[in-house]
Amino acid sequence: MKGSHLVSVLQGKEKQCYLTGRTNILHKHHIYAGKNRSVSDKFGFWVWLIPDLHNMSNNGVHFNKELDTRIKQDCQRQFESDGNSRQYFMNLIGRNYL
Repeated sequence: MKGSHLVSVLQGKEKQCYLTGRTNILHKHHIYAGKNRSVSDKFGFWVWLIPDLHNMSNNGVHFNKELDTRIKQDCQRQFESDGNSRQYFMNLIGRNYL
């Protein structure tokens, strides 16, 4: 995809489930979706998840608000620890998750 960040902010080039470590049958989850999906692609705000933890069960991030919030917070923390300001993050995503 044009403008896609090939490295995840949270996982680098590692291709395994962010939560379980499994390496087979993975879905790419864009952490900030909707209008922020393109921002997620551009800045590496995505993780690999097994299908059940993505969108194939009620435990998946798309149906589990606590898990969704946790991953959003993890991503923001990492982005800021990489030297980016909170204000810059908020300018990109539109809100603060911490």
